[in-house]
Amino acid sequence: MIRFRLSQILSQRGWTPYRLSQVTGLTPPTAYRLADPDMRFGRFTADTLERLCRALDVQPGDLLEWVPEEGDSR
Repeated sequence: MIRFRLSQILSQRGWTPYRLSQVTGLTPPTAYRLADPDMRFGRFTADTLERLCRALDVQPGDLLEWVPEEGDSR
């Protein structure tokens, strides 16, 4: 499973999803959805990923984490 780490990064910086929306130009509902720590990773565009990386000065790998699911026999 891919885990999105945006909520942890925002917390470390003291940012709210609303501030993220202001800096990135994402709509507030989108920023809040992406910052939800319980969000199941879904689809988003490369443009969104680039906006997040630019605003937070991070690499894509800082935002994404792969976690093996229980019962994964690989």
